[in-house]
Amino acid sequence: MQVGCCGWSALRPKEFETTDWRQKYRHRLQLYAAHFPLVEVNSTFYKLPRPSTAASWRALADEVNPAFEFTVKVHQDVTHTDRFRGEASRRAFLDSMEVARALRARILLLQCPASFGPTPENVQALRRFLAEVPRDGFILVWEPRGAWEKEPEQVRELCEAYDLVHCTDPFKARPVRTQPFAYLRLHGAPPGTKMYRYTYTDADLYWLREQVLNLGAELVYVLFNNDTMAQDARRFRALLGG
Repeated sequence: MQVGCCGWSALRPKEFETTDWRQKYRHRLQLYAAHFPLVEVNSTFYKLPRPSTAASWRALADEVNPAFEFTVKVHQDVTHTDRFRGEASRRAFLDSMEVARALRARILLLQCPASFGPTPENVQALRRFLAEVPRDGFILVWEPRGAWEKEPEQVRELCEAYDLVHCTDPFKARPVRTQPFAYLRLHGAPPGTKMYRYTYTDADLYWLREQVLNLGAELVYVLFNNDTMAQDARRFRALLGG
């Protein structure tokens, strides 16, 4: 099981190092990589960095942990703006792949908004996009939201047809396809009442452990995406004995 966070900027150094972390690390990413095995690069959803910048992140992580893993959230032009429909989606996807290559990432996350529901038009656009874009060895993780949660069989069919890993927040829904692995993103609500503004209790984390172990997946990625993500991810890793 791999446990990490959606981004490294929320990490509070004083909670992870007793001395000044700058004496040991040149960058906050290195501090993060010393304590976690992976990170989802969430900032790529809003603005793609230059590949050279991504390569510098890879180099920083390698100095601390050469086995450290990045995953990449695909730019919002694909999922939210153009919605899989035209050249803008294709271009943003290819640009996201270029960043992922620089990071030596193998996983690309497509997170759709709740407003992108399972309408015939949306399904057609998604099918066409997935059939046409190159994969180049990348694994695609798909996080559908909203009304898709009431259409598990349609989600399953799309995942199987286009070899997608179904991503969910396990406190909301169980993924319908967990091979070759499962990819879970935890946003804080539920069990909290507001997205992100929730710290998971010990009882929550024990429940999560049981859910993860019962998925039947060979490998599970667990990414925390709440305000206290770093603290909660560390607590969950400790619960797992990692």
